[in-house]
Amino acid sequence: MKKKIIIIVTIAFLALVGFIGFKFYQHYQEGRFENMNWLLRHISFEANEDGVYEIKTSEDMSIFNLTYQDAVESKIDDLKKKDDYSLENPLIIYNPYGTASQSYYVYLGDDYNDLSYTIKTDGYADYSHSLGDDSEYQLIGFVPGECNTLILTDGKKSFETDINTPKMKVDVDLKLEMTDGDSDSELSDGLYTVLGHDKNYEANVYLYDNEGVLRNELVLDDYRADRIIFDGDDMYYPYESRGIMKVNSLGKIERMYDLGKYRMHHDMILDDDKMVILVDEVGADTKEDVIISLDLDSGEIIDVIDMKKLLPELYEKAILPEDNKTLDWLHLNALSLKGDDLILSSRELSTIIYLSDYETNPTISYLITDESMLDGTSYGDLLYEKDGDFVSNAGQHAVTYIPGESEDEYYLIMFNNNYASIVTRPDFKWTNYPGTGSFNEGETSYFYKYKIDENDKSYELDYSLEIPYSSIVSSVQIYDDNLVTASGMDNSFGEYDDDGELIKEFRYGAKKYAYRVFKYSFDNWFN
Repeated sequence: MKKKIIIIVTIAFLALVGFIGFKFYQHYQEGRFENMNWLLRHISFEANEDGVYEIKTSEDMSIFNLTYQDAVESKIDDLKKKDDYSLENPLIIYNPYGTASQSYYVYLGDDYNDLSYTIKTDGYADYSHSLGDDSEYQLIGFVPGECNTLILTDGKKSFETDINTPKMKVDVDLKLEMTDGDSDSELSDGLYTVLGHDKNYEANVYLYDNEGVLRNELVLDDYRADRIIFDGDDMYYPYESRGIMKVNSLGKIERMYDLGKYRMHHDMILDDDKMVILVDEVGADTKEDVIISLDLDSGEIIDVIDMKKLLPELYEKAILPEDNKTLDWLHLNALSLKGDDLILSSRELSTIIYLSDYETNPTISYLITDESMLDGTSYGDLLYEKDGDFVSNAGQHAVTYIPGESEDEYYLIMFNNNYASIVTRPDFKWTNYPGTGSFNEGETSYFYKYKIDENDKSYELDYSLEIPYSSIVSSVQIYDDNLVTASGMDNSFGEYDDDGELIKEFRYGAKKYAYRVFKYSFDNWFN
């Protein structure tokens, strides 16, 4: 017995020593990546056969580390001092910060006026863009896996070189299938930004031009991103479900925000010096029913809105479906800002929620939905009156505020999925929603534009347009007077003119879908 005890104690002791040793080694490993001196010794730039510098590290390092980002910037500064760089002799580095896989950092030594660049690639349309008056840029548009000819010019002097861009690490379309519509209007300038391609997590962001050619990939850690927020030269977007990063015009991560116990989903908006974000509380019994405000200066979460407290009767009507661990009774999927108020979209309840004074005294001012959705509650007084004969929005996405004639008369646009589903209230009857579809089948979805009249407490359907059916994963956007729509379940997105005529439709290959497609100018990269 004594020997057995000694053996057990010895094994336990060795296990404890091994565990402590492992933790010490793990801490040492992680600590190196936070040590600037260590990083500087183990990061270098080497020129390839095209004369383009590429980053080299002694071992795998995550780009999602501010110390690493600073070390890379320091190495670039060292390179800039090693030669007399100019338009005719530029410093070119492939994706030094790791955030955009089809980008190249270019340093010209001095500022140049009327600068522009063109990328020529066999089999693809040329990609051209003007540039601001600066000495360094992040250039995009290089087709992966191809030899791309870069031409830089200020109208007087030019530089030309061939660059072999690395292949994509994932299987996405380099060129989309395109169909012309009946409209003779031009497509707006910008890049179609495909968010959540084929998966919710580990899904990078893909940017396509008006010819359907892939022109950049934004690299994420463990999320799909939901939209990109532009603020001057900087961009904010999620890189993981509990993290948002601020990226400057050269691709460097300037700041990273940790959401702590909150996990974001679907949407976020910028309100002055804070970000308003739809989140889950990790470990809670419900999901997709909380809103937080993130102070961008301090990095602290300053406001938390729990929708269960504002709509308790609707929450209490919900039933947890079998095999589900958390109750998705509301499923917030969009938010839009109007002054000090928020406009929210609930997919599960096919309801638009107007939340007044969200920072200091959040209050439900009104609801837009079919009256049958509120049966058995006392919320009938919050219901705005539907003016006209049309089917109410069902399973809507991307609800967005558009200013109107006055503060009290304005518009809400949305992708009306026309999808009849409310899994947490299985007894709900969709009698008042004729023509709605199921998860896999439906005749059409719609672009809806509501006109809201707060004086009369009413809304009317100001405009409706049939668009390809998508029960979920979808978006609409007014961009340079055109309408950009994305029907995820149809694997398509399109751009329409201001008369509702299709200009061009794009189709992508996917096992599932893309969550959203927005169009952005990305002027922060060029100007």
